Amino acid sequence: MGLLDLFRKKKPRGPLPEQAVIVHIRGTGLPEEVYETYDISTLQDQLREVVEKYQLGEFDGNEHGPEGTLLYMYDPDAEKLFAGVEAVLRAYPLCKEGCVVIRRGPPGSPEREVELA
Repeated sequence: MGLLDLFRKKKPRGPLPEQAVIVHIRGTGLPEEVYETYDISTLQDQLREVVEKYQLGEFDGNEHGPEGTLLYMYDPDAEKLFAGVEAVLRAYPLCKEGCVVIRRGPPGSPEREVELA
């Protein structure tokens, strides 16, 4: 079996579940040493690990902008997904003063916001 055979056997990725957990990480306002010591990449690795370990849907990536970073995760049950990743978010210093939007359906559906104070 060649390397290309491994890719051909992968199951095609279907559409993402509609429920979402969207994390906003502030790009400014925290002590400078937090930005110097902690990074988004490490946080993403920790979130991916939890999502995969507990089969909580999918970590889909991020968007960077002048106000900060958005992290996107999807699952058929956004509340369950948030419950699974909440401890990681609250423990990671870069998340302090950030917020999480928990959306219970496609865009435009009811959502609630949780502050990561």
